[in-house]
Amino acid sequence: MMLLLEAVFAIPALVLLALAAFFALEVLGAFLPARRAPSGSAGRVAVVIPAHNEARVIGPTLDSVKAQLKSGDRLIVVADNCDDETAEIALRAGAVCLVRNDLSKRGKGYALQFALDKLRSEPPDVVFFVDADCRLGEGALQRVCAAAAVSKRPAQGLYLMQAGEGAPPPRLVAEFAWLLMNRVRMGGLSTLFDICRFTGAGMAMPWAVASEVDLASGEIVEDLALTAKLASEDAAPLFCPDALVTSEFPWSEDAAVTQRARWEHGSLRLAWERAPGLFGEAVGEGDIRRAALAFDLLVPPLTVFLAALAAAFAAGLFLLAIGADLPFRLAASALGLFGVGLVAAWLGFGLKALPPEQIGAVFGYLAEKAKVYGKKARASTETWTRTARGDAKETDDG
Repeated sequence: MMLLLEAVFAIPALVLLALAAFFALEVLGAFLPARRAPSGSAGRVAVVIPAHNEARVIGPTLDSVKAQLKSGDRLIVVADNCDDETAEIALRAGAVCLVRNDLSKRGKGYALQFALDKLRSEPPDVVFFVDADCRLGEGALQRVCAAAAVSKRPAQGLYLMQAGEGAPPPRLVAEFAWLLMNRVRMGGLSTLFDICRFTGAGMAMPWAVASEVDLASGEIVEDLALTAKLASEDAAPLFCPDALVTSEFPWSEDAAVTQRARWEHGSLRLAWERAPGLFGEAVGEGDIRRAALAFDLLVPPLTVFLAALAAAFAAGLFLLAIGADLPFRLAASALGLFGVGLVAAWLGFGLKALPPEQIGAVFGYLAEKAKVYGKKARASTETWTRTARGDAKETDDG
């Protein structure tokens, strides 16, 4: 009976240890010299901005993109099921505006596919996708598009969410968590395995790839689903850490919870659905990129991961008290690797986002994260919903 009990608890502890080891490996990889993304001519670029009622935020985004367009490039806004002035603002800014109205098919993926279908009559060399509330860092557009054009692979810029001046303290922790995912872990994944995830905005595809994808879905984590699909088709995305794209978190707590709930529930579901298949393909074809992506997808969101590690450690302590030590040793090792990776990422990359004097904000962040798994937040992930943006900040300001 003791051996059976030990085996039952040792198996999940061993899985957690493998995931914690991969997490720590990604963080370690971020400290190594990064791979240089290919450079050269991007050719003709079409920038596609999906926009659903984004009149309050899209103007500065259009200005940011227009400043980096070259002769022959196109700026396309998809006004998707809008009932505000998004289309008018886009037209005044000189963008091509595609109006799409279909309430039965709502979601970013449908808007992106609508634009791709319109581009088929006069295709560009590269398509660049960015959200309506983003800002491009200097030279970001041409860098990521050139990498895609030269490598003939999809490319992902460094997409970071920022707390914004005067934001509530929990947003500083959220900014670090986002940095850990999109800068540290993606940097390590790229350096070690020459692959990364799409992270939501700032991604480019050669037309040969873009013309073959089918983005038309209401998938709430369409970027992760597309990454897995392209990796299976030998079109793994590459990372361009010097192509910066930024946005700001919503200020209101409800909007922040909804945004996180969509991503976390969606990523957990997608990992369960796609990672085993990716890993099987990787083993069958000897493809280390796909194996690495499968492991990366299986690493849970930070708070979920920490909760699972803590539960395994507590169970290990109980079993240790009755004479079974293997689950405890595995769980303790997993928790230690996770802690080392987390602290190394913070000390190496996160001190600006989350200064030491703001560490106490972690408790407020965890309180918000608890709501992500509440009934209301779970319900918000069942269908695509727009995340409140600039309007949330104004509401909080009174």
